[in-house]
Amino acid sequence: MKKKRALSLANLVFLIPVILLSFFMWNDYKRYIENIDDYFPSLERTYMLDGGKKLIGFSNEDRFGEQYDVYLFDTGTETIIKKTAIRTNFQAGLGPAAYQQDGIIIPTYDNTLGLQLNYFHSTGGVEELAQGTMHIPSAWSSSVYSWRGRLIVAGESPGSEWYVAQVKDGKLDKVNLGEKGLLPARPVRVDEVHGSFKNDQAVPMFSVSLKDDRTALVSGILDKKGDLSVLLEKKDEGTFAAQDRAGAHFAKVFGFNNAKLVRENGNYPEEATFYNANEKQWGTAVPTPKPVYQARIFLLNDEELLIAGSTAEDELNGTVIGYVFNEKSGKFQDATFLLEQLPYENLENSETEFHKQLGSDILYYRGGDLAAGYVDMGIQKAKVFSNDQVKGWIVTEDETKVSLQSFWNYAKQGGAIIINWAVWVFISIASFLGLAIAPRMLVRSRMKKLRAGQHIQARIIDMQESGLYVNEQPQVRFIVQFEDEGRRKEVEIKQVISYLNPIQIGDTVTISYNRKKHKAVFITEEDLKHAAQESKPVLIDAVLTRIERYGKVNRGQALQLHFTAEGRDYPVPVVQPFGFEYRTGERANLILIQGMARIFRYGNVGRVKTSDQLSLQGEIIHMQKMPIIIENKQLMLLEVMISRGADRIRKANSLFVPENLSVNVGTVIPVAMEIDDVQKETRLLQGKQGAAKVLSVHFEGTKGERPLANITAEKDGVIYHIKQTIEPVYGVEVGDELWIAYDEGTQEAMIINYSSK
Repeated sequence: MKKKRALSLANLVFLIPVILLSFFMWNDYKRYIENIDDYFPSLERTYMLDGGKKLIGFSNEDRFGEQYDVYLFDTGTETIIKKTAIRTNFQAGLGPAAYQQDGIIIPTYDNTLGLQLNYFHSTGGVEELAQGTMHIPSAWSSSVYSWRGRLIVAGESPGSEWYVAQVKDGKLDKVNLGEKGLLPARPVRVDEVHGSFKNDQAVPMFSVSLKDDRTALVSGILDKKGDLSVLLEKKDEGTFAAQDRAGAHFAKVFGFNNAKLVRENGNYPEEATFYNANEKQWGTAVPTPKPVYQARIFLLNDEELLIAGSTAEDELNGTVIGYVFNEKSGKFQDATFLLEQLPYENLENSETEFHKQLGSDILYYRGGDLAAGYVDMGIQKAKVFSNDQVKGWIVTEDETKVSLQSFWNYAKQGGAIIINWAVWVFISIASFLGLAIAPRMLVRSRMKKLRAGQHIQARIIDMQESGLYVNEQPQVRFIVQFEDEGRRKEVEIKQVISYLNPIQIGDTVTISYNRKKHKAVFITEEDLKHAAQESKPVLIDAVLTRIERYGKVNRGQALQLHFTAEGRDYPVPVVQPFGFEYRTGERANLILIQGMARIFRYGNVGRVKTSDQLSLQGEIIHMQKMPIIIENKQLMLLEVMISRGADRIRKANSLFVPENLSVNVGTVIPVAMEIDDVQKETRLLQGKQGAAKVLSVHFEGTKGERPLANITAEKDGVIYHIKQTIEPVYGVEVGDELWIAYDEGTQEAMIINYSSK
């Protein structure tokens, strides 16, 4: 009875953390329900489909996942019909949209496959039209256009072949500008003719610079045979004159009336007006059924455009009104039933879009806080959905209150509380199933082995994995050598170790050796009550006395630094980037991890309290072996995804790893970061991103083996300041182009991707 009572009390000990964690988890779960909107994806764009019966939305909440989650909704039931995903790269971004054959085409860019032309059908199906054939620069969005229901792409293939491509009626056609007979010389550059895609010309066009210094103008669209129209600029002809001549020529080729274009008239009260591009003369105002002032023009298809504006000459005194105008027939369709639900400011927003297919009565809208809408002009029925309204379709009623569904969604979010609670629940259950007895048996067995042997210092001379794994950690077969009773002996010890445990051949260890059985076990720090060795002692003011050079690594150099502290030499392998220099005589603080020295701080870097650091977890998502080995340590370049709640930070980090230890993608490793750095990087990652050019780089020292850099970089004429540690294998130099996350208000920034130089 006493034994049973002792067992029950032992099991109850495991329940204490479960009870405490359950209390914390319940409070966290209630906060989750109260702030449910923060945990569900926000939609970057939404579009109507199927005559307003369906809506498609795109979310890129997990940018590191390099994909867009795509939701197809039923607008009648306000439920999700289907969820799928499309490929993108780290920078993400959706290209301009085009409605074709009752579907919609949304471009994205993938680093491996190039431009992705994602064709979504109203039935829920999706097909990719480019199939890896459309390689364009990484700044791809400036090479893709939507014009009158077509998608147009201009780019350069990897073989330096310039091309123009068009997607019309769901079909992709591509013309190689270097094709024999198309142009009189090899094309070397293709540029959009400014404004031609914005109704400055009847037909959009590109300016093609040729190898023989001549210029050709080519149409931005293809004819029914899939061909371009080409016009050469004359020798003494001005650029604008050539563009006007090409505009008239292309208009005639493709059936547009260059003498009766509809344009926005900048003169008050800004009515839509006919314009004769041949004579460069303004005509009369377009005779809309009712006056449309402060008008804006939206091109829809080959024959139609939308004239939208205000009922009053001063838009502040009116409401939004508009008509779809057929340029060939001269007929109007009233779109006011949709437009009157929009603020006038939306018409001036660059993200506002209107789409209509020829022969259909449905006009679609996207943009602003009013996410998407449509109007059936045949029956004058319209509907507009707001961003908040659509987001509410993702969150069901059960997910906004205490329920099994909401708890399951909360649990799937993960986090420290959930993980710890699950671990302790498992431990408690396992303890009731016998783990309360097994430890006693193991402890007795181990203590018996320790008492039966002699405590001896030994040296590891060989180590190999046995092939057995316990909790995904390998069992290693060690051969240790020692001296006993005047004789040199060897014995085998099997031990489960962590992948990241820096034990290596040549290390000195303490063992308990049983002479009778010729067997031994390791004596751990816990066995010897040397807990202080577990605390990673720091050596203050170690002096750098010697530097060994091992060759170049990318733009840096591999070094072996030798520090002297307390009369001992501590070698530390590092990579020294361009512009930073380790110097003999300098001092550093070193940290010892099971006998192996690492740099904790070097140079003029302020001290950091332990309380100012966070212990986080990082998962290795990519790894690359670099061609440098220093004293049996292989230099590896790791990409680590660091998690803190719902926030994730991607870091590139080089590390010298003992050759006999294997590090794999998916391995979770501990990561220490300063609280201020985590908060700053998390904040910046939630803001804007873009390319910036490095103007200056200054170094202060290192945190760990990563140099701390002060960098100034320029983006769009604005100077941004970057203060962070850099990956020495990549390095940062003046003139580099970095991909940064930045805050326009504080002018702070952080590096996301390094230069590819």
